[in-house]
Amino acid sequence: MPILTPKPLAQTCPLEDPAGDYRDSRRVEQYRLSGRAIYFPAFPGTKYLSFQALTKALTRNTSMPLTGCCGKALPVTRLRLYYDESFYQDFTFEKLSNANQVLDGIAALRPDLPMERETRTQSAI
Repeated sequence: MPILTPKPLAQTCPLEDPAGDYRDSRRVEQYRLSGRAIYFPAFPGTKYLSFQALTKALTRNTSMPLTGCCGKALPVTRLRLYYDESFYQDFTFEKLSNANQVLDGIAALRPDLPMERETRTQSAI
């Protein structure tokens, strides 16, 4: 439970009861997912991105370097959610299936939203 009320990232579509929605959300890796928003940690509390504010969503396989610029890399999936026409927020997932869970939740509420799903399997790039 967040100490502070979750704050909206997109100012165009705030939720009526973000604290109640957060309580009803479920954990997907380091994020929280409800039927109406995705919640993520931010200083000094929690922020959320309402699915109603989204203009586009996509996933891409990428990698995160473990030893600096050269060497080993951890394969991850980036979920990029565009909102308020020209802004976006990236979310990083260890598993493509978890990023697809978020896309499925968005598609349930917004079936008309343009989405691009990654089809390749994850591997270190």
